[in-house]
Amino acid sequence: MGQTQTLPRDASYLAFDLLPDPICVEPANGAGSHHFNTAWKHHASALGIPNDFSKWIPIVLPPDQADVTRALRESTAPDTTRSATFRIRYPDGQYRWFLLRIIHRAAPGCDIPSRLLILTDIHEQKRREKALLQKADIRDRMLNVSVDCIKEIATDGTLVHMNAAGCDALGVDSTSGFGMRWLDLLPPEAQAPGNAALRDAAEGQNVRFVGASQLPGQPVRHWDNMLTPLLNPDQGVEAILCVSRDVTVQREHEQRIALLLNELNHRSKNMLAIFQALIRRTVPDATAPFVKVLEQRITSIARSQDLLIHGEWTGATVRDVVTSQTVVAGDFPATRLRIEGDPDLQFVPDTADRIGLAIYELTTNAIKYGALSNDTGTVTVSWDLEAEEDGPVFRMCWKESGGPTVTQPERRGFGSIVIEHNPRSIPGASVSCSHEPDGTIWTFSAPAENVVRCPSRLF
Repeated sequence: MGQTQTLPRDASYLAFDLLPDPICVEPANGAGSHHFNTAWKHHASALGIPNDFSKWIPIVLPPDQADVTRALRESTAPDTTRSATFRIRYPDGQYRWFLLRIIHRAAPGCDIPSRLLILTDIHEQKRREKALLQKADIRDRMLNVSVDCIKEIATDGTLVHMNAAGCDALGVDSTSGFGMRWLDLLPPEAQAPGNAALRDAAEGQNVRFVGASQLPGQPVRHWDNMLTPLLNPDQGVEAILCVSRDVTVQREHEQRIALLLNELNHRSKNMLAIFQALIRRTVPDATAPFVKVLEQRITSIARSQDLLIHGEWTGATVRDVVTSQTVVAGDFPATRLRIEGDPDLQFVPDTADRIGLAIYELTTNAIKYGALSNDTGTVTVSWDLEAEEDGPVFRMCWKESGGPTVTQPERRGFGSIVIEHNPRSIPGASVSCSHEPDGTIWTFSAPAENVVRCPSRLF
């Protein structure tokens, strides 16, 4: 009785000497002896301070001292565990990061509770964390200077991260932590194309769609959304990168251009109508056959212009051009006027005009003298792309059969220029027109890149 009890030196204390982390066992009430393992003693010696941890506090960097003292204070109750990270300044002025873990327990065979203090050097871990945070900060700053809305989207459609432009455009707090569904932030009309794009991107496809957003009190903004799947090492889709570019100004310009093109088309057609009126008023006999021919050719040009305008001056499909120019033949059944070819192929603007006028001339000739002038003749208009050594070639053929016997015309007039010479002005084009006994055969060919474009083919 009255003697100070000390912590028993059991085998576990000896085992502590084998561990690389500095370990201290001290009485929780501060009375009695401490045990310091070999690693603890080496650190204390290197720091030039006593073994007692309470004497280490002055070399802890001031910003971290409060965390350390709080952990020590809160670990006085039995069966508690506390931790703190802090920096210790070494004699050379450098510092290192440590993790302090404090475990309050009763020592085996002793009524005096003790605390186990374990120090772990986490300096390299902290250094790597700092480097990662710096990289993340640089990444965020790079994303935030972009005017495009850049988003990382989980495969379930929830937002993982978004740059400042995206937060501003969608009215999302950048400190929200995200986690909301991206499409829920867009207008209802964007839901269907957005869901389809997300599904395709989640399956590994690159997708894009046009959407819109509108914040309260602000005008509608239009966006070109490009979704790119981000693959993991196993080639599975881990997340989706979405870059949304504001195309509001571009859309406004396109609408203005469309308005101007329609106005230009209206005025051009008015001019063509004036030409027709001038022809009828100028010639001695307005009912003369050549007057009707001129009017029909002017009408053919107007049809081609309509197709180009409705295609926003990017061209017209081959099928539309052929259909619009053979309409003068009337309501012939499909068995007599066959139109066969890839419906996706689209003439470039200059080609649509030249080929359209040639098809019109061939149609009127067929009605007057050829396969469409009787009850049994047929006309087949066909086209396709053919692979050749120098690249794809567009070929088109007008073939008549079953009509009256055809003879070579005695003279070549304006119609021949329209049918043969005019299409040859297309770079690389060749045209042939032969009047066989069974009907006229007209063929046109040219390098595909000079004549057509096709969304489903690359050339």
